[in-house]
Amino acid sequence: MDLNKKDEGLYLFKLFGFEIRLDWTWFFLAILITWTLADGYFPIKYPGYSVGYYWIMGFIGSIGLFLSIILHELCHSLVGRLYGIPFTGIKLFIFGGVAKMGAEPPSPKAEFLMAGAGPLLSIGLGVVFYALSRIGIAMNWPILLTGVIHYLGIINFVVAVFNLLPGFPLDGGRILRSILWWWSNNLKWATRIASQGGTWLGFSMIFLGIIQLIQGGLIGGLWMILIGFFLQSISKMSYQELFIKEIFRGDSIKKYVKKDPIYVASDLTLQELVEDYFYRYYHKLYPVMQNGELVGSISFDTVSETEREKWPEIRVMQVMSECSEKNMVDVETDVAKVLEIMRSHMTKRLIVTQEGKLYGIITLKDLMDVIFIKRVLRG
Repeated sequence: MDLNKKDEGLYLFKLFGFEIRLDWTWFFLAILITWTLADGYFPIKYPGYSVGYYWIMGFIGSIGLFLSIILHELCHSLVGRLYGIPFTGIKLFIFGGVAKMGAEPPSPKAEFLMAGAGPLLSIGLGVVFYALSRIGIAMNWPILLTGVIHYLGIINFVVAVFNLLPGFPLDGGRILRSILWWWSNNLKWATRIASQGGTWLGFSMIFLGIIQLIQGGLIGGLWMILIGFFLQSISKMSYQELFIKEIFRGDSIKKYVKKDPIYVASDLTLQELVEDYFYRYYHKLYPVMQNGELVGSISFDTVSETEREKWPEIRVMQVMSECSEKNMVDVETDVAKVLEIMRSHMTKRLIVTQEGKLYGIITLKDLMDVIFIKRVLRG
């Protein structure tokens, strides 16, 4: 799977040039899995040990699972790198692990091999861990060791099987897409069919989760429903992203920019800004100039979050956002990249520059209007 970076998360380490990070939602999953293993799985499978013993097994088991997931995603990234697909990192989050993929695979073969690498690694880990557990039992290793190793063998098989389900963007969905792409030579059509598989798989998981809830499986049912909704959502999003990339293929934002925007001086007070600009032009973002140079931007949100009583005292330069990749792009930037920046930094407007000089403003609404018109007229 791939994930567009919205929040950097907690940096752990770098492996083969790929940054490994934790999304904050991962801690919820880690606690849930550790608790499930310590309070349910291990006591049932290996009765007669202390509570503390089971919690140690649960903790080690959850760490082993997440290391296995990192290796699974690392295989995708390494094979993708061989085919020139840019991967920037791996992130663990509430639904497992994802790799940050910067572009679509260049060919059906590249996608097939890249998608298959992860499940193949998980199957290999499953075989190794299961074999080790059998050796450990024969050699009377402690249950703490053999029990955890056996669990890691089983769970890696489960990870492989789940990821091979034919729903995009799961690995199985990517394998399906690569086959359809190879057969039809049409990436968009192949993505649409594979994404529909992801949508239906999501519906199926929601349905099974509801049945599990009815039968009394509260946590398992809720978890399956959540994964179903997530899979349904991300499968639709993946197709929409490809459609958008196709619409704007090769386009820079230059043709969509509102040129010569109204800008404000850095020494204005917020009171003057509100009365002379927000109440006059009703724009939600203004470039900020100082001595003829672009120095930042001031947004409606920034002003509205500042105490009203302080507006006459505070100047724009004190609360503005300085020029950075979060609020500024070059006029030749690819549209798809601009949309990624907007999503990553949760903004709907960006200042556009040309050779460091103010050129215009690009808004998400303008780009969405283009997408809507082209989608309707193309049919």
